Amino acid sequence: MENMKLHINISAPNLVTICVDQSQDGEMSGRLYHCYTREPWRFFNVIQLLRQMEELFDALSFPQASTQTRYFIEQEPAKLPLLEKVAEQRELLSCRGEEGTFVVWVRFRQNSAWQGEMVWMEQERQEAFFSTLEFIKLISNALA
Repeated sequence: MENMKLHINISAPNLVTICVDQSQDGEMSGRLYHCYTREPWRFFNVIQLLRQMEELFDALSFPQASTQTRYFIEQEPAKLPLLEKVAEQRELLSCRGEEGTFVVWVRFRQNSAWQGEMVWMEQERQEAFFSTLEFIKLISNALA
């Protein structure tokens, strides 16, 4: 990243790049990249994106959730795979989406919400978000 006014925490173990390839009527689909696999995780809507990111955070135990997920139907706790790093976080910065690219690192998962920072790569803009809803709105507004 050449622009010095942006600060991307490339040492964050949960750094992800969201490549949005299609966006229509407020819904998006694309690819999610992280340093624990070379293959992207595909998502076809916002809910899938959020679930995939939450699964990654749970598997890493970073950031640790301050609350336990509740369900209407009682479930066994998921057996999470042990993730091993296969790529450097810096490599994630070269991935690009057709509609937009967002580099995200979540610092905290407090009160069942995410708090962190995001960089919209095409516009070289960085924003902090203080809830999962605000995270979704930032991406949605950028793609509008």
